Amino acid sequence: MGDLSDFLRKHKRSFPIGLSGIPGMGYILTGGISPLSRSRGLAIDQIMEIKGFWGNGKEFHLFRPTSPKGLSLEWKALSGAAIFLGIITKVKLKTQPLRPILSWTANLSFSQLSECINQAESWPNCLSLQWIWGDNIFAHAIGEVLNIDHEAKLINLLEKLPFTCNRTINKISHMNSLPKLSLKNSRYNNSNHSEVLGLLGPAWQKNNLKVLKILKRLIDKRPNKSCYIASQQLGGLTNSNEIDTSFIHRDAIWKPWINGAWEAYDQSKRNKTLKWMEESWGNLEFICPGVHLAQIHPHLSWHQKELSLAFKDWLPKLKEIKASNDPRNLMPPLK
Repeated sequence: MGDLSDFLRKHKRSFPIGLSGIPGMGYILTGGISPLSRSRGLAIDQIMEIKGFWGNGKEFHLFRPTSPKGLSLEWKALSGAAIFLGIITKVKLKTQPLRPILSWTANLSFSQLSECINQAESWPNCLSLQWIWGDNIFAHAIGEVLNIDHEAKLINLLEKLPFTCNRTINKISHMNSLPKLSLKNSRYNNSNHSEVLGLLGPAWQKNNLKVLKILKRLIDKRPNKSCYIASQQLGGLTNSNEIDTSFIHRDAIWKPWINGAWEAYDQSKRNKTLKWMEESWGNLEFICPGVHLAQIHPHLSWHQKELSLAFKDWLPKLKEIKASNDPRNLMPPLK
């Protein structure tokens, strides 16, 4: 995605890539949540054409439907669940004009994070909040600038955010210049194995402090310093009534994700970390009932649960489409 962003910049165009430029096409095909998604929609909403081969070897070439009447179940299935059904060889994507980006970063306390979340839930679509919680809490607000007057309004909103230290507001030219949302000084990063579980849920509102107290307890008992919980904000155009994709959680406002890591080849530490991840999931499920399958875990015991919570009532039809187009289950399982 970083390469795509660099290429488009030469033509003064852009695409809503995620917090990292490292992921490839999988970022788009699993939904693609960007700091710009609130004003541009998900990455998957930018797909205009899709080509590839079903698991049974048959070729397909599908076009985004122009109306609900033109929607095919195959298009909906591939747009968000392609990894289970076939191999994508080409997509045609819609791009947008390249605009400057305002980046606000700061370290926060517990109460300051609560206030930031409260403010962010009433922001305009052009602004979004991301944060990561490890030893400390680091937050990152990102806004796309339309013009000079709009920039002044965004800065006014950013100036209202509380912070502990290290606050900066920068204006940058494109997404690849954003600072990374990552842990600082993690002891195990060079020799880690890890799993990531993405959750989806509505605005926290009156549950804000309750959720953050749960998160603090989970952070206090994490197995090692490479484990963390982070979140990014949806809403705006991601809440559209899209019926033509397999990303069904169009009402989601927050995507928290649980990152579990352990020293490579240490089975006992792996088990301890996975147990912590499951406990974290169970504690957050009341406010985040959905799952975002940016990563899949067919090798873990919770795979069926994550499938059920990612696709819900759409899952039985997905299984039918898979049975027809990937009868030998050559692609990852939907069970």
